[in-house]
Amino acid sequence: MARKLSYYTVVLVALFVCHLTPWQVPVALSQETAAADITARIRAYKAELAVDDTRVETRLQLAKVYLQIEAYTEAVDEYYRIIASMEANAVANNQHPEHNSDIAAAYYGLGLAYTGIEKFEDAVTAYQRAIAIIPDRAHTYAALASVYTNMHRYAEALDAYKVAVGLDPNDEMIHHQLGNVYSKRGEHSTAMQHQQRAIAIAPEFAAAHYQLGLLYAQGKRWTDAIASYQTAYAHDEMLVEALYNLAQASLRSGNRSTAREQMALFERRKAILTPLYELRGALQREQGTVERAQILTNIARLYLKNGFYEKAVWEYQKALGVDPELVAAHNGLGIVYTMLGKHSEAVTAQRKALELQPNFAKAHAGLGLAYFSQNEMESALEHYQRAAALTPQFLEAHLKIGTILLKLKRYAEAIDTYKASATLDPDNAEIYHNLSMSYARQAETDLEAARRYAQEAVRLDPNVASYYNTLALIDFRRGAYPQAEKAIRKALELEPENPNYQQGLKQISGKLTVE
Repeated sequence: MARKLSYYTVVLVALFVCHLTPWQVPVALSQETAAADITARIRAYKAELAVDDTRVETRLQLAKVYLQIEAYTEAVDEYYRIIASMEANAVANNQHPEHNSDIAAAYYGLGLAYTGIEKFEDAVTAYQRAIAIIPDRAHTYAALASVYTNMHRYAEALDAYKVAVGLDPNDEMIHHQLGNVYSKRGEHSTAMQHQQRAIAIAPEFAAAHYQLGLLYAQGKRWTDAIASYQTAYAHDEMLVEALYNLAQASLRSGNRSTAREQMALFERRKAILTPLYELRGALQREQGTVERAQILTNIARLYLKNGFYEKAVWEYQKALGVDPELVAAHNGLGIVYTMLGKHSEAVTAQRKALELQPNFAKAHAGLGLAYFSQNEMESALEHYQRAAALTPQFLEAHLKIGTILLKLKRYAEAIDTYKASATLDPDNAEIYHNLSMSYARQAETDLEAARRYAQEAVRLDPNVASYYNTLALIDFRRGAYPQAEKAIRKALELEPENPNYQQGLKQISGKLTVE
């Protein structure tokens, strides 16, 4: 339970960050903007403060960036500097800080930072100071209420949320969180009203749909619960709890086969996301700068691995905000940018990694991938070859070199590359398939060698249609039409709708008819 609390605490802090200053920026926009230049902004703010450390607005912006990248300890330090500076200045000028919006913003940010490291009592004190200075900001009350909720002080949370919703009745998050508190108090009807209000304001608000589903399920309204869970997951595929409860609701409504399918999907998604939640928990407990940057990089790597590219960009940027010289984060960011088709940014990121670590083979491979994606084969080949030279056991680099050489029709070199690759991974069917194609395509064709390697590819992985198709083409060129027909029919068994294989069978059948 502690890990889940930590994760949702981070989410709530992120949602409130964008209300840190008097101007309000939607969460998605604030993250997208920050992801583009987070390290540059931190450097710029620090440079300004090095010239004049009394610039309150600059320090407020720096502290806000630290909140965005989950550098909560650094944010606490910055907010204390801001508060001490402004309160000392007020005393020196015989002024009263009671209505100073910057001091209120600093105490509010300090509360968010303390919430991020789960120092809830300190967060309460900070929020109360912010409210004492400016008592009419809904999000300060909402943040205070969130902390009370984390401390299980639901009566105080409810009072604070009521003030917040009175000040801003059109904020979906406040209604959602207020509904959650009513639910914890057993007041389900009122909880439902607030979740429905949140959805009316923001129809794609996945968490509100999910909570509404739970409330429907408590009332045994299974059809409504199912609809709410489905909507929640449709709007946020990270919300795997919706899949679990969807399966339970389907089971309760008598649809066992659907429940099994949904539970199987839940287990698959859980297997992907559980390591992510574990890393989030580790991040919450870790205070060391280097260690936090590495954890953020590992989180980003998981997002990258599972195709959540925009989320991966944001986490890599956060890691670099914490540690601008983390080579692995620059390298990972470059790969994500390549996957997103942002090739200029990808090259810049990989070159930064190489600037920090000139002999980093993965960065050369990352550059190779960026150039390969732009069809710049010679540049791609150069960097993959550097990667392979730096790390001779780097199989992925060797395989990419072979692929590029095939595209460039440099078949003899491709053969040498794939043979070297086979010594690194002797059971890799794709290597033998590519060897087969290299032998078949070179000017002095060696069809016997081509056929031998194609057969080895089939032996190692008999469920790949393209391997049988290659074998059929080779046998067709050898004039061995019965063997070619057998191979192409096997390809069609695996991919019966493939038009190329269908056409191949017609050609082979035509030769057999003539014979």
